[in-house]
Amino acid sequence: MAKKILPLLLFFFGVLAGAGIVLHYKNHSASASAARRNALAILDAPPPPVPPDTSPFRTAVKRIEPTVVNIDTVGKLSMQDANGVPFFLNQEVHGKGSGVILTPDGYIVTNNHVIQGASRIRVTLPSGKWYYAQIVGADLATDLAVLRIHASHLPCAVIGNSSQLQVGDWTLAVGNPLGLGSTVTVGVCSALNRHNLQLEQGHDLKNAIQTDAPINRGNSGGALANIAGQLVGINTAILSSGPDGGSIGLGFAIPSNTVRSVVRQLIAQGHPAGGQTPPWMGIEFEAVPQNVAQALKLQQNEGVQISRVYSETPASAAGLQQDDILLQVNGIAIHNNDDLALTVRKHHPGDVLSLQVLRPGSTNLLTLHLTLAAMPSNPPYAP
Repeated sequence: MAKKILPLLLFFFGVLAGAGIVLHYKNHSASASAARRNALAILDAPPPPVPPDTSPFRTAVKRIEPTVVNIDTVGKLSMQDANGVPFFLNQEVHGKGSGVILTPDGYIVTNNHVIQGASRIRVTLPSGKWYYAQIVGADLATDLAVLRIHASHLPCAVIGNSSQLQVGDWTLAVGNPLGLGSTVTVGVCSALNRHNLQLEQGHDLKNAIQTDAPINRGNSGGALANIAGQLVGINTAILSSGPDGGSIGLGFAIPSNTVRSVVRQLIAQGHPAGGQTPPWMGIEFEAVPQNVAQALKLQQNEGVQISRVYSETPASAAGLQQDDILLQVNGIAIHNNDDLALTVRKHHPGDVLSLQVLRPGSTNLLTLHLTLAAMPSNPPYAP
């Protein structure tokens, strides 16, 4: 009897197991079909709309990007003989950079090193339309140059106030490099008033804005903008890990207040005030430290502090000393570094400046008279 029951039990449990397997397969198949349908429904659904005005960067880029152009140059290869006398080889060299449109009728600012030595300059707008450009003027000391193309109704940059830029503010570096079209990188203002940044032998960048927004090849002469899309600097140089290296987060721009002053001089007379050789005082200076301003009871943004006076310079001859607070030049109040640099640049070598100075440790204001000199070919610092 037991022998007959055992096969029946095995058959019964086998049927149950088979039914379970079939049921599991059906459930798994149904689950997979549902997952497939859900995935296809998600992929077929239209993307949701982006809420308007969620990115201030987008607004800033829309304002500044259309004003940044590509610059292509052709020139002769320059060499120097054993005595340092330059000569040109019968060989063309090609260069690329960027520029910023300043007026609707075609005035463009760029770096002098972008167009220096060029016999032919071509400007390409973001739209792809291009023009040959002429050089209006150039300033070796600030590495700025002005070009002109014969066009009208161009989008132009709004020149901001670089003195209002503070460390930590957002900055956008916009270029039009290497025939790629416009590029935008974002970072912050890392430092202000950087000095003694050597671009080439005998040519230092002074009073520069430092940004960690990446600036790469072909971006020289492009725009450094603030979060409002205003031009606050002209991108000029980077410090890199090698001669052909790219950005490592150390980019430098010429402040827009300097740009405004120099460009105006170049457009008005074809050269900077004082000719190609700018005036020179022979000092280093910086913002008045807060603790010093409080101790001397100075108002906010009143004066600049002399951090160094070089020997045998107009400043040392006039009696300026380290830590002096320079308050006025020819009766004009000095509020920041830009004020002093721009005020000096409006004068010529040989001009006499009347300086109002507050010397720490003294309650009396000093009046000193400084005769500007021509900047030497390899100055330790300017102005």
